[in-house]
Amino acid sequence: MPGSLTRFGARLVHSTTLIDRAYRRFDHLRSLLVLAFASESFLEAHCKLAYSAATTYRADSPDFRRGFFQWERQAVRDFFPAPPARVLLGGAGGGREAYALIEMGYTVVAFDPAPVLAASMREKARAEYSGLLDAYCAGYEDLPIMPATPDSPPVDLGKLPPFDAAILGWSSFSHLILDSARIAALTGFAALTRGPLLVSYFSEQAQLVPVPSGEGPLNALRRRAFRRGNAMFTTGIGYARLISEGELKEIAGRAGLRVVHVDSESGWPHAILRRAED
Repeated sequence: MPGSLTRFGARLVHSTTLIDRAYRRFDHLRSLLVLAFASESFLEAHCKLAYSAATTYRADSPDFRRGFFQWERQAVRDFFPAPPARVLLGGAGGGREAYALIEMGYTVVAFDPAPVLAASMREKARAEYSGLLDAYCAGYEDLPIMPATPDSPPVDLGKLPPFDAAILGWSSFSHLILDSARIAALTGFAALTRGPLLVSYFSEQAQLVPVPSGEGPLNALRRRAFRRGNAMFTTGIGYARLISEGELKEIAGRAGLRVVHVDSESGWPHAILRRAED
């Protein structure tokens, strides 16, 4: 039988669950407040800050996450044209997907809006992937223009031959704040690509929360947090819109694209889109 000191220690450790419970409540309230009141510019700034601070996305970090996830590799093998082919990659972070594509035999133009991540990708491209990867600091809203780099003037992607395929980098589609921005991003990719587009996103089914209808200040706060649709916020990844399959199809259709494949079972929700006329 445990002694009194052991029992006291066990009770003491167990009592710290109060701290966990208090933090979860604080985190939930903080998320509601941000979703309810934060501006688009705040959410965009926080997303860049959060991802720039995560060393797993920096190509020059020993913590850098490498290689395709299995679902990404499978989607590329099943739906992309065989290499050699040219791929446009947005929301590329430090270039995880770009390097995996190059190892498969593709050439890549990639961009990311976070300066720290884009710079790390550009340096690695210069050192290891010269002629195979062009890396820029840009957001989806910049398409088709890639701003100047320290080594080159601005580039209008619309004046280059069409890309054979494209990827909107891991979950970046959900990090766009407004549906209008998602439509604009897909429209920009559709204008530049003559082939499949791979889009991954946070699924609404992963956190399906009904819009509260009750009275009181907390329910009023929850309703305001739904003003941009079903979404979540964490300090680690920032704002993320939770997208249903129906919403994805509607957004794609408004961008002149059709959904040819949806996979919500293989570890991460993703879809393959093509231009409506293809």
